[in-house]
Amino acid sequence: MMSPMMMAAPDMRNRKSSLWTVTVLLSYPVIVFAVLKLTGYPFWGMDAGQWLIGVSIVSGIVILLYGLPGMLINLNRGIQNDGYFKNTTSVFYDGKKIAEADPVSFTIIEEGQWYAKDNKHVFYMGTVVEDADPMTFIPVKTAEEDAWGKPSVVFWKDTTHVYFDTKKIEGCEAATFQYLKGIYGKDRHHVYYGNTILPNTNPDTFRFLEEGLATDGTSLFVFNKLVKTSVDLLSFEVVRKDDQIFCKDKHSIYLLLFGIPEPLVRLDGADVESFVLLDRYYAKDKHQVYFYGYSKLNTRALIHLTDANPATFRVEYDSLTVSEATDGEKYYMSGKLVK
Repeated sequence: MMSPMMMAAPDMRNRKSSLWTVTVLLSYPVIVFAVLKLTGYPFWGMDAGQWLIGVSIVSGIVILLYGLPGMLINLNRGIQNDGYFKNTTSVFYDGKKIAEADPVSFTIIEEGQWYAKDNKHVFYMGTVVEDADPMTFIPVKTAEEDAWGKPSVVFWKDTTHVYFDTKKIEGCEAATFQYLKGIYGKDRHHVYYGNTILPNTNPDTFRFLEEGLATDGTSLFVFNKLVKTSVDLLSFEVVRKDDQIFCKDKHSIYLLLFGIPEPLVRLDGADVESFVLLDRYYAKDKHQVYFYGYSKLNTRALIHLTDANPATFRVEYDSLTVSEATDGEKYYMSGKLVK
């Protein structure tokens, strides 16, 4: 347990002492059975020599899978095992030589350790980015910041192409491309979700309603899925309650149930004015109660609790009935009646 955890420690792979410590920890069964063999003690009545052979093979395989011998060899040669590294003759990524890289012109691009370039190629984690021009390759930035407070960058481009996750976005116009937010971008012709085009979308009118929910005034998208449920876009809005959201227009209530083929689900018969979200994936209006949580198969489900009284329905855990919601007479757990 300790050995894999140590491998994830910062700069651990660039310290010989740490690598040797992990090697010893992974080899401790070999040491134990070697001592038993030398002293002549059996192990649970069995010859310790047989166990020594077995644990030696297993430990050796694990050590090789972690690449510990190669890392130690690299450090002895003065080569770092993390990220990009170059010497006078070669360039390396995570200790592996990049055959195409020129050490004289090689530089790491400012936006992080994953992208780098020389006078002929652009590299991502040591792999050549197809057709990228190193002389004009730059990040496409917005004011949006990542978790470390730095400008968020998910798209890159040169004078000819735009890239997402090192994949060239075919047909994308680099000169007019803009990064919007999340993994959305646009040029003058299309809106993109990652490296895919959102079909029949007007980039001039495209806007966000909520995280992962966007429209161009004609179509509605949940992430990269075109919503097929018919809605009135003129009155359509997103309503947030703490970390939960639902949608409504002047006619209906809609729930966002991610992970199913049609993520925007209409609540047939729901009263728009009195509808509210409750805790634990319950909701209600003046007519009925709803559950929109997860089923036993870990898939989203929408259940109309037709036997529940919305006027008295509340969400609270009850240890006596092992329930999470009640209307004062009936008790429910995960949208199902507790008997």
